[in-house]
Amino acid sequence: MYHPPVRTLGGLCTTLVAIAWLSMGLAAQRPAAPAPPPLPQLVHTCPMHPDVVEARPGTCPLCKMNLVGARLDASWMCPVHAVVIEPASGSCRLCGRALVPVTVSLAWTCRGDVNAEHLEPGLCQDGSPRITKRTLRPHGNHNPQHGGQFFMAPDNWHHLEGTYPRPGQFRLHLYDDYARALDAPKLQAITGRLVTEERYDPATRTTTEVRSAALRLSRDGTTLEAAPAHKSWPVRATLKIVLKKGEPEHRFDFTFPAPTVDPLASKTATGTTRGSQTSRRPAVPPAPGATASTPAIAVPDAAPGPADASASPTSPTPSTIPEILEALRARHAEIGLLVQKGDFAAVWVPAFQAKDLALALEVHLGHLLAAQRATAEPALFRLVQGAWRLDAVGDGGNREEIETAYRAFGDALTDLAAGFGDR
Repeated sequence: MYHPPVRTLGGLCTTLVAIAWLSMGLAAQRPAAPAPPPLPQLVHTCPMHPDVVEARPGTCPLCKMNLVGARLDASWMCPVHAVVIEPASGSCRLCGRALVPVTVSLAWTCRGDVNAEHLEPGLCQDGSPRITKRTLRPHGNHNPQHGGQFFMAPDNWHHLEGTYPRPGQFRLHLYDDYARALDAPKLQAITGRLVTEERYDPATRTTTEVRSAALRLSRDGTTLEAAPAHKSWPVRATLKIVLKKGEPEHRFDFTFPAPTVDPLASKTATGTTRGSQTSRRPAVPPAPGATASTPAIAVPDAAPGPADASASPTSPTPSTIPEILEALRARHAEIGLLVQKGDFAAVWVPAFQAKDLALALEVHLGHLLAAQRATAEPALFRLVQGAWRLDAVGDGGNREEIETAYRAFGDALTDLAAGFGDR
């Protein structure tokens, strides 16, 4: 009778070791799984003012509410179908249009409880991985959708884009806080006019409108239009508009160096979109000289070149007090050049750089004498507040408010330098 060989414990161990070595060899031959991309930095933002984003916990400088944690990420959204938000650039899966850059809140959720959001990836209670959720933030899409100039209204809800596609034709596109176009009934409730010439009387300190054109609903009901008397490029015009009945009139100052081109309507021969817009448009050429109603602002002689609006709002911070103050003066001059040219939407870049520079001086306050600190500390607070103010009014597009904020920022900088003994 045949007896199978007896497998001893030693032989079994030898076999298991051989299998283990074989498995390790096969694993070494397989390419390693790619490491997951790093998570966006955890920041703290205001529930009421989403433009307020800080690196550390604290309170909102505008409303004093406690900041909440968030992970902000750059994503890409369809300009027509806002439900299409992708982690990378490309085309909309619904209409084929080029996606535009937006800012989203990145969170993770579970299938059974989509309202419960986590700031970290991980596992759900059933063991399944959490689902990535990208949510467009209020004011997260400040892209000009039709090649024009994009501003935010003082009510923090309406957003508007002015275009000037041909001589004598001004078009106004209006959106909500998520950059969704308003429908015809909402547009009909809005009244206003486009002023192309004003005369200022210094004796009475009053401004008289010389040339203006009323806004009217377009034939297709998608925009408001005006037919101003056109002279030549560049065009400098002021929109005066009432967004809701009974509310005050708002002012927005536009500068058009050349005819605007709608990237969604203009196609090249290959079918790709021409003139695609970024979230912050590049600087425009200088506007003509300021009139009496819009006085020129003083820009320091040592002003650097214009800001690159596509650049990051953060930059390396100098380590010494003189270097920080010199960098602040450079940002101050940079903002002045942008305001002079009417490129208000680009002011946020040097303004945020100035905010970070100012906060870097905070640790040096303790080294000052009591008299110096009494000057420097409130000036530092005013400068940080002034940077936020410049960002806010820059999005608002009111030249008078922007110039006022710029002068206040400059005064705070002068006092700050005096407090630190650097004049």
